[in-house]
Amino acid sequence: MNKPTKITSLSIAVLSLVFSMSVSLRAQQSRDLGVGIVDASREVVPVVVQSQDSETLGILKTAFNIHGRYRVVTSVQQASFIINVQPIGTSAATLKISSAREHVEQVRGASKRNAVLNAVDRAIYKTSGMRGFFGGKIAYVGETGRGMEIYYRDFLFGEGQRLTSHGVEAVRPRWSPDGNYIVYTSYLSGFPNIRRIDLRAQRSEVMVNFKGTNTSARYSPDGSRMAVVLTGPGNADVYVGSNLARGLKRVVNSDGLEATPCWSSDGRELVFASDRNGGLALYRGPAFGGQFSHISTQISRYCAEPDWNHVNSDLVAFTAAVGSQFQIAVYSFSQRKSEFLSNEPGDAIQPCWLNDGRHMIYTWRNGSSERIVLFDTITKRRSVLSPSGLGKVSQASFLPPQR
Repeated sequence: MNKPTKITSLSIAVLSLVFSMSVSLRAQQSRDLGVGIVDASREVVPVVVQSQDSETLGILKTAFNIHGRYRVVTSVQQASFIINVQPIGTSAATLKISSAREHVEQVRGASKRNAVLNAVDRAIYKTSGMRGFFGGKIAYVGETGRGMEIYYRDFLFGEGQRLTSHGVEAVRPRWSPDGNYIVYTSYLSGFPNIRRIDLRAQRSEVMVNFKGTNTSARYSPDGSRMAVVLTGPGNADVYVGSNLARGLKRVVNSDGLEATPCWSSDGRELVFASDRNGGLALYRGPAFGGQFSHISTQISRYCAEPDWNHVNSDLVAFTAAVGSQFQIAVYSFSQRKSEFLSNEPGDAIQPCWLNDGRHMIYTWRNGSSERIVLFDTITKRRSVLSPSGLGKVSQASFLPPQR
């Protein structure tokens, strides 16, 4: 393994695949959320947002407008809830929700902006019972000159930083569940190896450096294990080892090429893409090795980049070819069928489920533009998250808010 190097002198390249899925998680009964009685089956809830701070007010309007569950209105008479957020100092905010009853609490964060985003998530939970995601972070690949570098930012692409700067390819970043690390594939050594960024120590180090290609590193949901794809012995096969990529054991061994394994929510199974039977297709099987079965998506002869919904394990999102383009589709194990979710001009690729099981983010590629999009699988609303000024942005990985 190579000696760790500082992030400011890093070079990394990222490879990302696409899958996205839509799932209806609406409750069918009214529930008491501690603020008022809310009919959770309603798809759009009108809200008034308020703040004396102009930046905070802008965040509130953006978040509740793009979520899909809410509609920002100006009239208090039209609103089901009045959501008021006032920042306090540099790392806190007061949240007040008014309806039939009033709820007030103080929310903290790593910064003023983060506290406000956390307050948005608390308001979403108190008014809908759903998990919020605005306090989370997005790791992604940004193209800068000849290189592809790793970055992270908050969910609305505000605060964040560049993590690598070597001018080579760095691809497919993935968060550890605790948010302390990001693993990715780097060409810094001239061939693909797997590196890990330690965000606390601000350094990058080689984790997997075998002969051949080392790619597609992904932590298990509890952070104790890691799945990778290696080509050292021959074909590209899936291996599983510790979270330090030690004790790697080949769990998928076929005559085809395997790619992009993803974990079930309980860490017992994997779904991955393989061309073992010709066209690229999806397969499912035990993470400790054994028999893997073909997932008959029946929607395309090119199905890749799966992402398993950890809230609703019945659903797997993936990228599917449609003619000469790609769109996000979702497969239901119980119904044994797939459907397309996205309908982008250009391509929709690299899906990534959010922590509420309802939303996802993916890369929208149109001509020379690549941007990150938020997609609500219930209302089919899509909102572009990454500003055009950031240039090409792709291969997003989501870290839920850390409580």
